[in-house]
Amino acid sequence: MLSMLHHAGAGPRTPARARRARALVTAGVCTAALAVACGPRSQAAAPPTGGGLSVSYEAPSRGGEDERAFLRGRRLPEQVAADLNRTVRLPQPVRIVGRSCEKDGIPEYDPEAGRITLCYGFIGEVRSMFAAERGGGDPDERTAGVVTETLYHEAGHALIDKLALPFTGHEEDVADQFAAYRLLSRGETGRAALLAAADNYDQYAREADPSDVDPSDEHAPDAVRSASYRCYLYGSAPRQKRGKEYRSLVDGKRLSKERAGLCEEEYVSLRRGWQRLLAPHMSDR
Repeated sequence: MLSMLHHAGAGPRTPARARRARALVTAGVCTAALAVACGPRSQAAAPPTGGGLSVSYEAPSRGGEDERAFLRGRRLPEQVAADLNRTVRLPQPVRIVGRSCEKDGIPEYDPEAGRITLCYGFIGEVRSMFAAERGGGDPDERTAGVVTETLYHEAGHALIDKLALPFTGHEEDVADQFAAYRLLSRGETGRAALLAAADNYDQYAREADPSDVDPSDEHAPDAVRSASYRCYLYGSAPRQKRGKEYRSLVDGKRLSKERAGLCEEEYVSLRRGWQRLLAPHMSDR
């Protein structure tokens, strides 16, 4: 996974949690250079008939056994796939694949292959970052939250692609909003996952060297993405709770009082927008 730390002699780099490749490998084709990445596969969920999301895990090739066990034990991809298969009708299949990626590999959606790749190395890095942070809560629970948010983010790209959804602005921002929309529909577990993702963006933002970030990148800076997630959390909370459980979200640094005053409107617009986009594609299951 691409580190946010500065590398001497390197050009501008995109933030570690802020890249998504458009196409890496043609679906179903393994070249000699990619033989390792396309190695043995453990099927976790058979592809649905027609469209929908399915899940599989490839055998780790360079470590990654613990990370694959972490994913399979908690069934994080399966939970996201089941949620979206119950909610949305996809006309074409989309595969979620856990695998060992090349160096600096990160989660991504490949529209040509119809595949969301979840890299074992990414999971290991996030677990290490949370484990090194004192007083932040259970590292594995927070990592599970980040993985779930990441899966919904990449699924947002897949829905935009497969359903030809219209949108304005940056697609990366829209995918972040979809992740927040789905997580905030899952109660306290989803809220905890969204907060963990915001915390993880903060971690990367603290490590970032300003000269190491590409200003033309399509993604918002990590600190901005963290602030937006905190805003959605605050804006979606019942008003009577904002002065109690969620007061800490408005700390004047990651989320200002001025922005917090707009958060309810931002969240309502986000929720209404995604409901309208998905209305013609809602599943009757």
